[in-house]
Amino acid sequence: MQANAVQPAFAVQGAPVAGTVGIIGLGSRGVGVLERLVTLAALPDRAGRRLVVEVVDPDGSGVGIHAVDQPDHLLLNTLCAQVSLFPEEATVGASVGDRGPNLYEWVSARGLKVADDGHTLGAEGRPVRPDDFLPRRVLGEYLSWFLRRLLDRVPGNVEIRFHRATATSLSAGPDDSRLITLDTGETLRVDTVFLTTGHTPPTAPDPEAPGASRRIHEIYPPADAFADVTAGQTLALGGTGLSAMDVLATLTVGRGGRYEAVEGGLRYLPSGREPSILLFSRTGIPFRARPTDNRTGGPYRPVVFTPQTLDRLRAAGGDRPLDLHGDLIPLIRAEMRSAFHRRGAALAGGADAERTLTERLRAAADAGTLDDELTALDVEHAERFGHFDPQELLFPDSAEFDSADAYRKWYEERLRSDLVEARLGLGGSPTKAGLEVLRDLRDVVRHAVDFGGLDEHSHNEFYGSFTATLNRSVTGPQLDRHEELLALLEAGVVSVPFGPAPRVEWDGTVWRISSTRLGTGHNAPADWLAYATSGQPDVEATGSPLLADLVASGRIRRHRPGALSSRGADITADQHPVAADGRPDRKVRVLGPLCEGATFYNHYVPSPGGPNRALADAHRCVTAVLAELDAATGAETVTETATETATTRSPVL
Repeated sequence: MQANAVQPAFAVQGAPVAGTVGIIGLGSRGVGVLERLVTLAALPDRAGRRLVVEVVDPDGSGVGIHAVDQPDHLLLNTLCAQVSLFPEEATVGASVGDRGPNLYEWVSARGLKVADDGHTLGAEGRPVRPDDFLPRRVLGEYLSWFLRRLLDRVPGNVEIRFHRATATSLSAGPDDSRLITLDTGETLRVDTVFLTTGHTPPTAPDPEAPGASRRIHEIYPPADAFADVTAGQTLALGGTGLSAMDVLATLTVGRGGRYEAVEGGLRYLPSGREPSILLFSRTGIPFRARPTDNRTGGPYRPVVFTPQTLDRLRAAGGDRPLDLHGDLIPLIRAEMRSAFHRRGAALAGGADAERTLTERLRAAADAGTLDDELTALDVEHAERFGHFDPQELLFPDSAEFDSADAYRKWYEERLRSDLVEARLGLGGSPTKAGLEVLRDLRDVVRHAVDFGGLDEHSHNEFYGSFTATLNRSVTGPQLDRHEELLALLEAGVVSVPFGPAPRVEWDGTVWRISSTRLGTGHNAPADWLAYATSGQPDVEATGSPLLADLVASGRIRRHRPGALSSRGADITADQHPVAADGRPDRKVRVLGPLCEGATFYNHYVPSPGGPNRALADAHRCVTAVLAELDAATGAETVTETATETATTRSPVL
């Protein structure tokens, strides 16, 4: 396969190549790195230094996992106004480079509208709103458009070569270079590499395992994955989060079913092509729906859960790692209570009342009396806004259910009560405002846990059960999805009969799902089994030939081998992978989901309106790479006049 090179619009005559950079993987993280390379290489002080960028990706369009051919009923879980690939000053300082629309502004400028079904985007319907959850394929189109726009401003001293291929190995070359081997047989020699491979697949399932022929391991794209599950059959579906909602949408709306509005909610009208779906999960607790984002006043400013507080805790303990339950969770609980009461004060007395209470809480935090203040507020606000206990919300006691029917009624009521709060939104629900702290202060959580911030036991629990708790609390499905789930339960297309942690067994003919925590046990057969989870990349159980080669050759290792829940690559604070012998490879930098474990929450698309971790990491690493390349070549600026050459040719049409 020939590389598709993007020739620069202007080339510096006689300028030596200052360096060659490889990017492996061109999803949103790879595009972010490429944007920083283009922008920083175009600065005046680099005008005479040539840079070659070798981009390796099987598709090369920049869409990553957001394929543009997927159906509109597969939705993003991020509000469209909260998605932007354009860096801002809060993240990259003065070197912004280019300014452009966020996803909401982009679709609005194109006149796209939301159809009556609530998800199809096209020429007919209502205008798109900033708080809409748009189809995932539209983000793919936005990413592809962003890449084309980026390539239109490649400066004359930069040459970008696209290789539509898969990297199969990465090794050391002569003169401390790095060699990238492609599945085409080609080998690329580069000075430094960015590894931005995203969500790599797990190892292939064992075809001889019991029930293997009736288990669906890979659920994306769901229309293809579940094509053999036919009407009249039963699917046991493990998981109740975003991926599970994708499967439900595929097997209902995706097969011709539809919803109609009725008093109090929705009614599902089946097409007759749906299977029966048995829904279950480990905890038995449904996710909380994403709330309407109708708050005002800018980003949430914490009272007590701050990097400074965490630094003081560490210093007081002699810079020891933090303890999850002893140090981190008490601060999170206090901040959640503060947010609940601040929103309650705003609803009761307006913005002035909220400001006054915030100042009072900060003063109490400084004086060490915050818990007393919050306890008094618990009593003051209980009658109007209800009881709010973060401990109960995060770690609910295991409920006892007499029967499958009792569990189903509890499950549906929990969905309904949460939907009430979700419709009130962050501006109208103190409960949702308190929970949203877990999203708003994600960077503070990172400050606590990244790069060995927690002790070994706490780290294992954090990446095991606690991240699941965070996800269940604030990164659940869109509220429309839970309205639809209630309709599917009412229609009998979906059922939840098992309670928490059912037993799943293959009996030689069918899958059998049996309750373990109901007074009166319930079991049911299923023709098919699938777990709708989107796990993080596992460097020791990977289906990626590149990662498998890197592990086998000892060039990367798993972060904290003693913590079984942490499966990502071990990296340094400068994003360098750590080899099996403990030495970092300073010619390679790893960004994105592969870092999960060493750093927290890497699987998201950049957002506007404040500091952004994904783009900040790209900026920091690209700045360091360019400085290293300059140092290696003497960094003498070439002063020849640029002359026009071939027109830039984009590989994404």
